[in-house]
Amino acid sequence: MASQLLRSVLSRWESSPLAIYAEEAYGDLGHVFGALRDQSILRQTTPAGAINCTECGERCRVEHIRDESGGTHGFIHCRYCGIAEVPAHLLQRWEIDTGVFLVAAFHGANLSVQERVAGQLWQVGKANWASRSREVWFARAFRRDTVTTALKELDRRPKAILFAPTELGASRWQEATNNLVLALESTVSIDDGTISFDAEYVESRIIDAGMGPDAPPKSRARKRGARAAKIEMLENEMIEHLRAARDHAFATKEQTGEPQLLPRPTQKFVGQRVDLTETDVSRCMRDKKAGELRLYWEAALDLNRIMTWKGRVKRGRDS
Repeated sequence: MASQLLRSVLSRWESSPLAIYAEEAYGDLGHVFGALRDQSILRQTTPAGAINCTECGERCRVEHIRDESGGTHGFIHCRYCGIAEVPAHLLQRWEIDTGVFLVAAFHGANLSVQERVAGQLWQVGKANWASRSREVWFARAFRRDTVTTALKELDRRPKAILFAPTELGASRWQEATNNLVLALESTVSIDDGTISFDAEYVESRIIDAGMGPDAPPKSRARKRGARAAKIEMLENEMIEHLRAARDHAFATKEQTGEPQLLPRPTQKFVGQRVDLTETDVSRCMRDKKAGELRLYWEAALDLNRIMTWKGRVKRGRDS
């Protein structure tokens, strides 16, 4: 039961705000709330400004009224049930401290918890798993429009083990990064107020991923070769686009007197042209060996560069 409730708390890291409300603390999460509060993982913050009506469940804004003696009382005006006073303790809220939680969850590791990308990515430290020292990182709340900085940070550490709060969150990060991503909901549990970490489970996942002590040294070379082939396909596709964009610019200049830019295709469209997924294209674009590809990608937005473009920048000229 306690571990299931801990999973409910972990799911908070996949969204915002990172808070526990009184109705949860004194209700469904009661079995783990006290333990998390006692370890300072939860710290009390400003009272809630809204609460569910105890009669019908309607979410209502809390209004505060001061009495003659100077005391303050909270009231809600439910459109179904009318006006009701709200006891002060039911407006209590607690913030979840990610740093403190990571220290408690990874207590067996060599910790150096640092927030690297505000609210999203933490460097936890190092741990000796499957006979090797591993960098340990934690990421939360994957959103495609906000993860660019975090992914660049992780690209520099491809061997690091990344943890996400839930299995759903882990699967989203796994699609976007080369790191092995594990879910804390499958790794930690709480019993008698103590958070336990299942190192055996983590080691088994590392070994299953081919990252154990007996992993063949050529596996990375094979991966590197596959990535290089994908990058080359994308380079060729972008060269075709730049050639078409150059022809389009000169043709429109002859017709109208002003050259026009041929819109750059999306990464998804370019990937479809060479049978790669959008994730494949994104990883190739971020690869440190893909400088030529990124040059073509950026040039596709620059009309002047397109009109003066002569072909490949490092493999000889293209007609």
